[in-house]
Amino acid sequence: MANPIDRPVFFEGQILAAADLQGTIDHATNQLARHERYLHSWGIASGLSLTKQDKSLNGQAYVEVTLGAGMASDGTGREVLVDTDRLLSEADFDQSSVAAGVPDLTTAWFPVFLVGRDEAGSASSAVLGCSTTGTTRTVETFTIEFGRPGDVANLDSQIQPAASDGPGNGAWRILVGFVQWASPLNKFAAIGTSDQGVTPRYAGVQADDVTARGGALTLRSQPRSQPGPAVVMDGTNGGQFSFGLENATGKFTPVLTVTAQGKIQGVVTPGSVQVQSGTATDGVILPLPPGITEAMVAPGSGTLHVLLTPRLGGPPPSSSGDKWGSFSLDCSIDSSRRVSCMVRWYDLTAAGSIEDLPGLCDYLMVVAAPAASGGP
Repeated sequence: MANPIDRPVFFEGQILAAADLQGTIDHATNQLARHERYLHSWGIASGLSLTKQDKSLNGQAYVEVTLGAGMASDGTGREVLVDTDRLLSEADFDQSSVAAGVPDLTTAWFPVFLVGRDEAGSASSAVLGCSTTGTTRTVETFTIEFGRPGDVANLDSQIQPAASDGPGNGAWRILVGFVQWASPLNKFAAIGTSDQGVTPRYAGVQADDVTARGGALTLRSQPRSQPGPAVVMDGTNGGQFSFGLENATGKFTPVLTVTAQGKIQGVVTPGSVQVQSGTATDGVILPLPPGITEAMVAPGSGTLHVLLTPRLGGPPPSSSGDKWGSFSLDCSIDSSRRVSCMVRWYDLTAAGSIEDLPGLCDYLMVVAAPAASGGP
């Protein structure tokens, strides 16, 4: 049977029990956990990386391992906060016996897990008459646990809470890295971020609809302050997808752009000259060379040159007469790059008929890209 969710409701003159007040806390905590559990994927949100400091003992090398401060969300929706850097305990590793029976310690990687849990905090300092005393605080803390090689294969099989439940307590493992063990020294020998293709996972978003409020959505492979590949979905200029690199200052340099009309455009080097040619007929708007946008040929930006050459000949009008001549009546282009191409046909017989028909022309387009910017 499903467990309905309830929350405390108060009225004037009510005598409040501890459970009434606790219910207000539990409702908010459980509601937040369900939000994290169902609208986000669990993992590291920030920090929590393993670092090492090289040491030696009696001429033998080892490392001290530190878990950096940071925050994660586990699969129950619990927020796990490590407020300061924590030195990993060699004694805890040794007492865990995870290295027992491992055939080759020189190649084995032992996973390091972060586990969030609650602990009872301090007792109340206010004691009245016959009242009982008890803890008035719950400490949201964590433990650092070590696993045996291969334990990371079961991370996605951890037990999920019931739909109406709040966060779990002390069972969900979050992988933060790997260590190797030097048995004779009872010290850590090395740290790693991967074992058999398994790496620490990072928190994400579970959504079927993501909307950018500013008109452009950017997907980055690194934090904004670090250079790396990025994808920009820009709803302006008719809509386009740009794939490229973003530097440490946030400047995006596109390498490949796909427009909403399905056209693929390559990157244009600022200050370069782009050339395109083809054939057009009357009424056609000439397309810009790949990588050139409307903004690049706007007044005050790049320079656009277009050469039109009319094509004469072709099938004569279908009206009577078998001797026709032709000449170009109009072969021009307007400010929107729309071609006007008309051919005048005249009958060379005694009838002297004249007909004006749309014609064909060859075009050559040369664009000098702006020197200040070459990206879409």
